[in-house]
Amino acid sequence: MLFKDAIDEFTNWRTFKINGTTTRGNDKDLRLLSVFLRNPHIEDITLNNMMEYLNLMKEMGWAHNSFISKCMAYKKFFEFCNLRGWRVLNENLIPIPQKEYKIPRVATKDEFKKLLDTIPKTGPRHTDPRHIRNEAIIRLLWDTGARNGEILNLDMDDLDLVNNKALIKTEKAKTRRPLREIFWTKETSLAINKWIERRERFKHANVLRDPNALFISIFNSGTNKTRGLRFKPSGVCEMLRGYSNKAGLERPLNAHSMRHYMGRNIIEQGGSNSDVTNILGHSCIESSMIYTMMYGKQAEKRYRKFRGQ
Repeated sequence: MLFKDAIDEFTNWRTFKINGTTTRGNDKDLRLLSVFLRNPHIEDITLNNMMEYLNLMKEMGWAHNSFISKCMAYKKFFEFCNLRGWRVLNENLIPIPQKEYKIPRVATKDEFKKLLDTIPKTGPRHTDPRHIRNEAIIRLLWDTGARNGEILNLDMDDLDLVNNKALIKTEKAKTRRPLREIFWTKETSLAINKWIERRERFKHANVLRDPNALFISIFNSGTNKTRGLRFKPSGVCEMLRGYSNKAGLERPLNAHSMRHYMGRNIIEQGGSNSDVTNILGHSCIESSMIYTMMYGKQAEKRYRKFRGQ
């Protein structure tokens, strides 16, 4: 069987088990490998082929941790093929790199304020629906500590605008914590309502190809390929990068840096790891530990407090 055809079968099967984002990512990684190998028969793929591709990506500068998800995709693919009875590479031979840990990027209140200050408040540009939508997204990320994909997966029916909360599907906790509530401030609720009002005006003049999505793409390109569809995580990353550059931040803010701020702030306010787990939607308390680890000046401040210095 040709590699491309096997990928089609694997993706179709895996779609019933894993969320869409993970499935699409795995599918992309496999198709890039297929291009590199020139779409061979899967029975002809060797371990040497795999290592040649992985080493080439390493030479090209791919981040070390990015190989983890790629190798897991290759491993799962060959596992599927072996379960089908096809004579292919043993999936256990696919190497899975150990994760490299780095000091996490933690957003600050000052950076958050600077980011909001770059959004026009007066003049003709302040009515641009993209700015209205983006402010609602940024405020939601900051207030909730939710993952980028979780915010973008919100549907209109998920919102409780009276009580400033929503029920979301936890993106990575799988069956242990499939649902949780997120909460936000009155300021964020105002921003959301302002966006919903602008969204309704957009809806009257355009076809919403994902009518239930709270946040939609409104980019007006020549082909309009994304206009009216659910806004994508890549769009949020680009949006945050643009505002961060305008704000003159040394490093761009991203959704995860705001999530790290939330976890850190919960602990600083006297909360526990259990509070972090419940609010951020982790499946187990161990996942919350990285958000509560102190570094640099914060670690020194805590040390001196306990030592009475």
